[in-house]
Amino acid sequence: MDNSKPTVTKDQIMPYFDKWESLKPEIQQLYDLKQPNASEWMIIAIANYEELLQACAPVGGSDRRTKMEPLNGEERLQFIKDKLISPFALIQLSLLYTELRKKVSRFITN
Repeated sequence: MDNSKPTVTKDQIMPYFDKWESLKPEIQQLYDLKQPNASEWMIIAIANYEELLQACAPVGGSDRRTKMEPLNGEERLQFIKDKLISPFALIQLSLLYTELRKKVSRFITN
């Protein structure tokens, strides 16, 4: 029986972070210009984040300490979805990506 910890590879998760890094400045600019289509781009970024959560899930446990999700992640994600037109949604989503990256980094293999 293999007792090694589950891992994820950089190749599995980095495309999600890369996509976020390309979306974030675009979304920020749309918010800065008060463009109504910022929410459309946020929906894409949220979908990317949710896919990233799924990709990270195998290495996490089921309790709040080991689950591959930032603290209060579900509530914070719901806030983002509820407040898409607010620039604070972008700030919160950016924090979720950053926190998830830190959390999953200890499980990444090359």
